[in-house]
Parts: sequence; structure tokens; C-alpha cells
Amino acid sequence: MKKMLALVLIVLMVSVSAYIVYARKLPSITGNQRTAFKTMLKNYFHPVLHGYGIGFTADTYVTAKWHITNVRILATNRIKNIISGSNTTDWSQVRAEIQNALQDEGTLIKKGRIRIGKTNYLLTNIEVSNSTASADIKTIPNYTACKKVNTSAEDCENNSEKVGDITVTKKTNAIEEATADPRVWGGILNFNNIEYTFVTFAYPRW
Repeated sequence: MKKMLALVLIVLMVSVSAYIVYARKLPSITGNQRTAFKTMLKNYFHPVLHGYGIGFTADTYVTAKWHITNVRILATNRIKNIISGSNTTDWSQVRAEIQNALQDEGTLIKKGRIRIGKTNYLLTNIEVSNSTASADIKTIPNYTACKKVNTSAEDCENNSEKVGDITVTKKTNAIEEATADPRVWGGILNFNNIEYTFVTFAYPRW
């Protein structure tokens, strides 16, 4: 989740920097103000589910560590409008205006990451309930390249390459329920055109 927070912070600060020309009354943003933005954003990250497990076939296996988080986001155009329309010279006031907009207008979405072997991937199209979870697996895009062509981070992720998907269900067999570990979930991990039986420990944060 820390990496995801850092990524969203970077996206926000890139947006702030990109639109600074529209807010000439504002001074250069300081390190303390960047830290204050990061602290504020932490309030909009709520862990939902995380775990680690192994996918296997008769011939091979992969390890995976994954997490899903609820994130409240605000369109970059809205951030631009807040900065360009601000009459203040104080970044603290701008931050307060962005925070109010996040609370009143922000969209709640699910973000996720999965580390398969030694490589990190996106989880997108995420669906989660008390006993199931599913998502598509995509490569992490080049956000810097997307920024250069004015592509939003969201569109950048939507256009990234799909390399698989994952579906897991909590093990709740009535006969085994008394002795089964409630953290054990199982399902299918499709990755690079290989279908793995996937068994994972899962830790909900409802």
C-alpha cells in the first residue's frame, strides 16, 4: 500500500506542478507542503484485502503477493481548476480546497497490485465481496511517457497490457469449517497464458 500511496502522491504532485503556470500567485511548493499533501492523502486509502500464495500446475509454480485498497480520487482537470481558480498564495489553503473536493466530489475506486515472482503488476477491474475476489492483471505502464502525451494516469492504466487474471474464493466448506483456517482462499490464477491452481492466505480489512 505504501508504494500505491507514493504513486498516487506522485500523480497528484505532477498535476500540481504541471498546472502551476495557472496559479502564478502561488510560490514554489516546498518539501514540507509535499509531506502535508502525502499525510492528507493517507486519509483516502483504506485497505480491503491482501495476501500471499502460490499458483501451481503439474509442471511449474509461481509465487504471488497481492493487495487491494479503496482509494478516493479526483480528476486532474478538477485539480487544475482548483489551482488556477485559487486566490490564495498559501499552499495550505490549496490543500484544504483539494481535500474538500476529494470529500465532496471524489470517486471511490479499488486499486490493487500483485507481485508475481519478482515483478509487480496492476490489478484492475477489481470485484470484492466477503468471500470472493477477482481482478485482471496488467503490466504497470510508463506514467512519465503518458504524462508527456497528456494521457491521464487512469487512461494510462486502462491501456496497459493485460497478462492474466485472478479469481479466488474463501474456503467455507461446511464439513471442514470447524477445523479449516478461515484465511485460506483458493481459485485460479491465469498468467502469461498459463492457468495455475492458486492457493492463498487472505487477510480482509472490512
